[in-house]
Amino acid sequence: MSLKKAIQNLKEAAKSHSLYENVVKTNGNIVIFRGNLSNPDYLFIGEAPGQQENIQGLPFVGRSGKVLNNWLESSEIDNFVIVNTLPIIPLDPEGKIRKPTKEEISFFRPYVDALIKEAKPENIVCLGKSALEYLNISLKNTEWKDNIGFIYHPSYFLRNGRNGLDDFEKLIENKSSNFQKNLDEF
Repeated sequence: MSLKKAIQNLKEAAKSHSLYENVVKTNGNIVIFRGNLSNPDYLFIGEAPGQQENIQGLPFVGRSGKVLNNWLESSEIDNFVIVNTLPIIPLDPEGKIRKPTKEEISFFRPYVDALIKEAKPENIVCLGKSALEYLNISLKNTEWKDNIGFIYHPSYFLRNGRNGLDDFEKLIENKSSNFQKNLDEF
């Protein structure tokens, strides 16, 4: 499969899912990725699009996106891609954003997995617990297991009046020391 085919398949799956009503009702967009999808150093995976993402059709472009952009700029990470476990904004009956259901995540899993596989990232960073659940891995904040790392979602830092930069720097630092430890064991 090619990247183009993986994107096309994810879009078609999104249009066939009942959540697509949210895109139609809000005059929004299916949200696939932002960044370099071809061999990125880092793939960041979040939960689902929010209001700004739905409007612009790109992940992490709202308030949480500004936090993530700050992290990336300060770390000089420039070869990255950002995706979500879901390409459609999940809304409750009142039109407010809600957490995706396990069934929704399961429906999109093969399509998002194919996209990740075709992207061939060197490292994957889970942004929040939903992304950890998606990858079925257990990690603590700023921890790594092989090439998969975890940091609290940027919205967590916004809610707690922090920019999260210290945690992000620690995450990247821990990746380097984890890599060195693996080399030493080799």
